This record gives sequence, structure tokens and C-alpha cells, in this order.
Amino acid sequence: MAQTTGTNQLIPKLRLVLPGLAKSERRAAEYLLENADKLPALNLAELAAGAGCSQASIVRLCKAMGLDGFKQLKAELTRGNRLDRGELFPGGDEGEAAARGGVVPMADVLREVFSYNVRQLQDTFALYTPQYDAALEAILAAGQLAFFSIGNASMPCQYAYMMFRRMGYPCSANTDPDLQMLDAANLKKGDVAIAVSHTGQTRHVVAATELARQGGATTICITKNAKSPLTKVCDIHLFTATVDSSMHMELVARRIAEYAIIEAFYHAVRMRRPEVEGLVKEGSLAMRINKLPGFTRMDGIDA
Repeated sequence: MAQTTGTNQLIPKLRLVLPGLAKSERRAAEYLLENADKLPALNLAELAAGAGCSQASIVRLCKAMGLDGFKQLKAELTRGNRLDRGELFPGGDEGEAAARGGVVPMADVLREVFSYNVRQLQDTFALYTPQYDAALEAILAAGQLAFFSIGNASMPCQYAYMMFRRMGYPCSANTDPDLQMLDAANLKKGDVAIAVSHTGQTRHVVAATELARQGGATTICITKNAKSPLTKVCDIHLFTATVDSSMHMELVARRIAEYAIIEAFYHAVRMRRPEVEGLVKEGSLAMRINKLPGFTRMDGIDA
């Protein structure tokens, strides 16, 4: 698991594995999520008693998360407990607005939104696995790319389409379900399909991805749900860590995490394939027609 300074890496991992746990391990995971700050003072027996499960269930939970045992679980959770969501930007107490009669200064709104989104990116990075390396190798070798999504999930896919087209990749990012099925039908071995669905249960996205896989394409999903119809039809799984929020910011946060993953692949490909730099610059030059006089930058990705 990748190291991320100052963040609790196991909290997003717990949320990810939670749906697939057995009943007793689920009780232990839910207790940990609600009481992570208490863990440093508990031993294994006390944790099991608090969670209402056996000590063996705690050990099995640790194994499900790729840990050696309770000792490592305690160490990893303790390391990240110094920072919680409100501490990223000092003074971000959610109760302050209510105490002021509901008048929320814009600075506080910015602080809450920025803090929340930064934390979602950190939590998503904490879910890094070698699957990212496998995805990169597949993209590097891809004959063509197809991005599958519906609704607001199409925004990061449209962004991906633009970025990879600039590097010379033949690709598609249609949002019409019928066109997605046509794109999927045209994929073959050596091609890559990338599906974006927060829940992993979007019917048309799952259907297109499954068809692409049947044709021999490598299938990659970007999703929150490790136990979903989409993961069942994908060869490579990349997980985001966004969770429901009372501040109604999760919708934007999930998209930001997906954007960040896609941009990471864009930069990784540019670093591995320096020959695409000429294509990127040519694209920038071609798009200068849309810039007002005085714009001089030609090698970036500015819109």
C-alpha cells in the first residue's frame, strides 16, 4: 500500500472492503470506522468486546485488508489519527456557522470544500495498488481507447478523450448508450476500454464494458464499489474513496478523484513515450486559433 504522510490510509481501505465482509468482520470494521480515535488505548480483547465480535474476527479483518495482524492494524490507524477532516485547514469547525445564526462566510465555504476534496484525493491515493501499473502498461500498448460513462461521469471521460487524442491515441468517449455499444463492438485484443461509474451499477456502462471484454479488449474500471457488476466484467480495478457527505459535496469530489486518476495516466504516458511531445505541441499550435491575440503558451494543455 502506498504511503501518504499525515493521512489515515486504512480508513478508505476499510470502507472499500466493508461490503464484501462476513457479518462478524463487518461489525469489527464498522466499529473501527466509528471509533478509530479510541484504538490506541485498546488491546485486541477490548476491541473485540467493543465491536461485539471474536478476536479471531479482528484477525480475519486484518488479513482481508492485507495486514499481518492486529499490531499492524493499530500502528497504521494510529499513524493517521492526528489529522481529521477539520484540521486540514485550521478554524474549519462545522458548528461555527450554526453559532452565527446560519450566516456562512464565503471563506468558510471555500475551506470546507477545499478540505473535503483534498481529503478525498488523499484517501483515493491511499487505495493505490499495482493495478495502476497494469493499467498503465495496457494503455501504453493500446491500439485504441474507448471511454464508457453515463450522466455526469461523462465529464472526466470527455476530459480523458481530449488528453489522449492530443497524444495521438485513436479513442472515443460517446455518451449515447447505442454509440457506446458500437464502440465496444469495434474493440479487439490490444485495445483498452475504460469505464467510469461511481456505483459500478450503471447498466449501459456495464453492458458496453462486458461487450468490449468479450471482443478481447482489456477492460479497466474507475469506481468506488469493489463488489459491483462493473468490477465483474473488468480486468483491472481502480478505486476512488469518496463517501457520502452531509455537505452535499460528494458528487463533485467523486468527479475530482476520477479527473486526477485520468490526468495521472496522461502524465505517465507522456513520461514513458517522449515521442508524443511533438503531437502535443502540434495540437497546441492548431488550437491557437481559439486564443485571443497575445496568448503565447504553446506547449501546455490550456483550454
